[in-house]
Order: sequence, then C-alpha cells, then structure tokens
Amino acid sequence: MLDLIIQASHLAFHPYVLMYVFLGVLLGITLGAIPGLSGDMAIALLLPFVFFLEPAMAMGLLVGIYKGGLFGGSISAISFGVPGTPGAAATSIDGYQAKLKGKPSKALHTALYSSVIGDTTSDLVLIFIAVPLAAIALTFGPIEFFALYAFSLILIAALSQGMVAKGLAVAAIGILLAMIGRDPITGAVRLTFGIPGLAGGLSLIPVLIGIFAISEVVFQGAKLWRRKVDKLMDDVAEQASLLQGYDISKDQLTWAEFKSTLKATYIGAAVGTFIGALPGAGQSLAAFMSYGLAQRFSKRPEEFGKGSLEGIASAESGNSATAGSTFIPLFAFGIPGSATAALFGAAFILMGMTPGPSLLSDNTEIIYALFFTLIFANLVNLVLGKLLLPYYSRIAMIQPGYMIPAVFILAIVGTYAANNSTMDVWVLLFAGLLGITLKLLSFPLAPLVLGFIIGPGAERALRQSMIMGGGDWWVLVKSPIAIGFYIAAFALILLFTLALRAKK
Repeated sequence: MLDLIIQASHLAFHPYVLMYVFLGVLLGITLGAIPGLSGDMAIALLLPFVFFLEPAMAMGLLVGIYKGGLFGGSISAISFGVPGTPGAAATSIDGYQAKLKGKPSKALHTALYSSVIGDTTSDLVLIFIAVPLAAIALTFGPIEFFALYAFSLILIAALSQGMVAKGLAVAAIGILLAMIGRDPITGAVRLTFGIPGLAGGLSLIPVLIGIFAISEVVFQGAKLWRRKVDKLMDDVAEQASLLQGYDISKDQLTWAEFKSTLKATYIGAAVGTFIGALPGAGQSLAAFMSYGLAQRFSKRPEEFGKGSLEGIASAESGNSATAGSTFIPLFAFGIPGSATAALFGAAFILMGMTPGPSLLSDNTEIIYALFFTLIFANLVNLVLGKLLLPYYSRIAMIQPGYMIPAVFILAIVGTYAANNSTMDVWVLLFAGLLGITLKLLSFPLAPLVLGFIIGPGAERALRQSMIMGGGDWWVLVKSPIAIGFYIAAFALILLFTLALRAKK
C-alpha cells in the first residue's frame, strides 16, 4: 500500500501535472467569473485533447477547471449580482448585497474560504467512504427523490421570510417554466405555443442570467438615468459616495468574522456532500438547501438576504461540496451523478478506463493520483484565488455607469456562446422581463430559480412513482426514507409557523 501511495504521489506531483492543475484552476476561475460561461463548457471543449495528454496530465487539467469554476462563479455573483455558474445563484443573494454595502473583499474571501472547505470535505468523503455513500445514494428510487424535492420546496419559506405565499407562488412559476418542452414520460411537446425552438425546453443559463442579470441591469440603469424608481433610488447618493471612497484596506475579513461563518460553512459542506452523492440532484439544489438550513440555524437569520457572510458561506460551501461526492456513483457503480461527472466519465473512456467498480482495481495508480490531484487543486484554488481577489474587489467597485453596459454585453454574449443558440438569447430577454416584473411587485426571485431547477426532477420522480403504484397516491409514503423527508418537511412548516407567531 505504501509503495502504491508513493508511486501515485510521484505521478500526481510531476511538474507537468502540476502545471496543468495551475492552468486548469486559472482557466476555471476566469470562465466561472464570466456570466454564461462555465467549467463544464470548458471541460466539454477540451475532451478531444485528452487523446494527446497522459492520463494524469489530462485529469490535472480537467480537475483544475472544475475546481476553479466552482469558486469563479461566485465572483460575478458577488461583484455584479450575476451568478457566473448556476451553482452560484444562491451566493448572489447575500453576496451582491454585501458588495453594495462596500464589503466586496469580505464577501469574496468568505466565498473563497467556504468553497475550499466544502470542496475539501467532499473530496475526503470521496476518498475514504465512496462505496458506502454510493450504496446509500443508489437506494433512492423515484419515490425517495420526489420526497427529497418536496422537502426542498419547503425550504422556499426559509428563502422568503415574511413572504411565504409569494415565495411559493414564484416557485410555482419556476416549475411551470421548467415544464416547457417535451414530456419526460411520453416525449410529447407541451407549452411551446408552436415555437419549434422551445421543444427542447428552456436552458438553465439564459433563465438564470435573465432573472438575475438583465433585471438588475435595468434597475441599475434606472437608478442612473431616472434617479427615481420607488425606494430603490433612495440610496443613489450613498452608493456613489461609497464607490468613490472605497478603501480595500478597510474591507478585510477578520478572524472573528471568519469564525462566525464556520457553522454555516460546515452545514453547507454536509448538505452539499450528501446532495452531490445523489445522481442528478446538482450544485444549485445543494446551494439553496444549504442556504435555507444555515438561515434556520443561524443566530442572526434576519441578516440573510441583506449581505450576510453566513449566507455567502453556506451557499458557496454547499455548492462546492458537491465536487467530490458527485463522483461517488461514477467511481463505485459507473453512474454519473452530474453533468460534470458525465464529462469526466467520458474522459475516462477516452483514456481507456471504464467507470464503475473495476475503475479503481484496474487503474489503481492513476485513480490514487487523481485523489492527490483533487486535494492539491483545492490548495491551488485557495492560493490563486487569494492572489486574484484584491483585483476582483477593485473591479467590483467600478462606477455602475461603466459596468452596466459591460454586464449586459457579457450576459448576451455568454448566453449565446453557451449553446450557440439565438433562442437562448430570446429566453434570456424574456426571463429578464419576468425578473423586472417580479421585482416591481416585490416578489422574491430565488424561489423561482429553485422551482425551475428542481421542477424537471420532481415531475419525473412523481410520474415514475405513480406508474410504479398504478396510479395510487399512497405509493409516495411507502418508503421509510420518503417518510423521513416528509416528517422533516412537516417539522420545518411547524418551525416556520411558530417563528411567525413569535414575531407577532
């Protein structure tokens, strides 16, 4: 065993492998920070080059891109209120508010540290208890998955304090948008209104960027040009003063502030690791669930949504904690747990390795080298992120008049580049208009995104469960795991009710 570890470490820490890890992390952070672009897209584009690289080098590059992209998405989420990746949508809730309060550096550092902690936790779980956790995850069938999604929807209340009804209504809109396209069971086209480009459904990237970016651009533009959009314009002078007088030396994350975020970070790490091991659950679901639970267990829940560092830490930790555990089903049983895991599975196949139970036994040295690379990439992510954050903090404080056109152009270009689809640009503009309308009516945006993300999975699980039960709704409560999720959901509803009564 010792000889194997030594050989794997020599392979993982070869100078060329290290170089590719650094290159991958830098590329991942850069792409993740640009709205509409992501590490997944870069990994897909680089798959053909796997043929020309040694396995350890190829894995180093791909892992670096993946790790860097997870953190990079938080940069634009905090700086501009635009999630660079779908998993960073929850980060933008508090991250952008912290930036508006003149704390971009604290927000970015919180995101960096919590991302690395959550990511490392997940990697250690993958390395040491991959097979047991994969076995648990694979016991989930449609009934259990529907219960999980139902539980997730209950957390909307945690994201919409004081606006529970509006939160549920907006979530329903998100689920309705997710139903556009083909029926997951019959394949029939629905809700497309005869538009062929909608047959494949609405893509996540244009919906996210439209809801968060376009709506924000319009409101920020209104601040600059009209000087009056209800109460949104009350702080224009204050913001202008803040932007002109920003001093990064006064915007440093203190040790006390870092410690105050650790509980939220650990919650995110635990939730993200578990969600990541469930095939198809995804980074966004992990981030929003982590955010909701952290708010429930926080001593200062009222600060969430207003620039809370705990909110940033929980969302970013939950998002990043899926990184390692999403490979658990792939390594143990050959089932990719996410789109990223599927891309890595394709890379393994291109390199002559078969994902599944034989992956570790047939390619022991390379897989152990990959384990070393996963941990090392987190260190590289921390170092490069730390070095680059001062520059990102300064960029974040540029006058809005210069940034608004740039963000709008990046949103359009990034959306089109993701799938080379003009239809995605139209979806982006529609989502932006929807976001503007909801903001004007004081509806929260986060529940819509959550509903849109989990809608397809929830519908598919429900339909499959009903088929299994022959149309009998009682089939949904015939699983102990599902009952556990329902009990947890009931407990949350009771907790919310008592909390609201206490406030009154």
